[in-house]
Amino acid sequence: MQKKITTEIVIAYSVCLRKAFLLLCSNEKGAAHEFLKILQLNKEACQKDYIEALKEQGHDIRPYNIDELKKGRAYLANATITIENLAADCGVLRKAKAGSSPGRFSYEPVSFTGTQSIEKEDKLALMFAGVLLERIQNKWPERGMIASIDKKTCAIKLDKCHKIITPILEQLQEWAHSLSPEPPPLILNRHCPYCQFQNLCTAKAEQDDNLSLLDGISTPKAIRQYEKRGIFTVKQLSYLFKPKKKRKDAKRSSLATHKVELQALAIRTGQIYLQEVPVISRQPVELFLDIEGVPDRQEHYLIGLLVYDGETSSHHSFWADTRENEALIWQQFLEKVEQFPDAPVYHYGSYEPRAIEKLEKRYASREEEIKRRLVNINTFIYGKIYFPVRTNGLKDIGKFIGASWSAPNASGLQSLVWRHRWEETHEPEYKQLLITYNEEDCRALKLLTDELSNINDRPDAISSSAFARQAQRSPPKLGLSKNDNPLHHQLNTILNFSYSNGVVA
Repeated sequence: MQKKITTEIVIAYSVCLRKAFLLLCSNEKGAAHEFLKILQLNKEACQKDYIEALKEQGHDIRPYNIDELKKGRAYLANATITIENLAADCGVLRKAKAGSSPGRFSYEPVSFTGTQSIEKEDKLALMFAGVLLERIQNKWPERGMIASIDKKTCAIKLDKCHKIITPILEQLQEWAHSLSPEPPPLILNRHCPYCQFQNLCTAKAEQDDNLSLLDGISTPKAIRQYEKRGIFTVKQLSYLFKPKKKRKDAKRSSLATHKVELQALAIRTGQIYLQEVPVISRQPVELFLDIEGVPDRQEHYLIGLLVYDGETSSHHSFWADTRENEALIWQQFLEKVEQFPDAPVYHYGSYEPRAIEKLEKRYASREEEIKRRLVNINTFIYGKIYFPVRTNGLKDIGKFIGASWSAPNASGLQSLVWRHRWEETHEPEYKQLLITYNEEDCRALKLLTDELSNINDRPDAISSSAFARQAQRSPPKLGLSKNDNPLHHQLNTILNFSYSNGVVA
């Protein structure tokens, strides 16, 4: 059976070679994340609305086929442009004035997306349709259109699409025509949470102790650099870490550097390693902030604030049913924060400061005082503290220190699904899922902040410099027999020398 290269596979190639290979050359189906199913339904609705609008304007819309294309119909709908083993999906073909082989006309592709923003994957799908359309009509479409779910259209020039699509098709055709193609290396990346093969690839990566399990190694280039040194697993990587003595005259750098070797060592030993001792100025009253939104729509529908006053705490949820309610919850949040003028506002990562910046501009409010009170807990961790987890995400670190989430699939991506379901049905269970998830994020942040304040007291927290000194003072007993065999003496010398440089067996 001929392997067909589809739009889905071309897009997959742009985000993960392994995903494209599995779609093209395997029988694996996987399980698509519910969020992707929602995007597909949105895309189909967007296409339907576009076609209905054309009909209301009096346009004659015909289903796509080659005969209708040669007749020069104004619009052709639901096009799947097929040439040999290539098949590009294109919602609509629109007639243009430029001549082509069928006549004094040609066609330009119109594709659709289930979001309000136009992503690179949307452009790639349009380009693929443009390349196949050129082969049919012997005329490059000068441009194409992408229509988004908010009924806006964006024109995309297609004059350079051949340079982008051709290298992708060459590799895919090589796989398609090979009897037993070699799969590309497994590299986990940021697309994994969206992918139907996530569980399959993660299980394989864990079995192989794959380097890309670490958040800091997610590109082929990074993997190749370690492979050239004979490093293929996280465990092997952990032996590369060599603590360096701090020079007294060395200038202190304000830029922290994340060392994946030390991260790997922390995972292997199950211990916390300190490059720098965290110093957090705690206050009698503290606020812990977490904001939920829909990034594609630039909307913020839930602001959660945990107020901690000594031994008591209270969580406040400011919920917006619609975009029109966003101004109200912003004002409610500001009023609550202003009740505690001396309290720091802790958050994790860059999302909350960006959200506050957007809301401040959107509603013409000047909140310099609140922005000065923001404290990003992630800055006390990145490049400074290494927990024995694969990423510095709040979920990974939180679970290690004892935080928990009620929903087993709780994540930022899943929260988008819950919000969509609530907007569709207004079922209270979805709203409660989001409020609970938001509160648990705030409480995990509080727990992490406490952990950082007390981390020096943990028995599994080790200063990397102390680790170096210990290694240099106390070389291990290597268990080699003490006899006159010169080979044993040589091995002892080699192993002891490697240990004195900070590498633990």
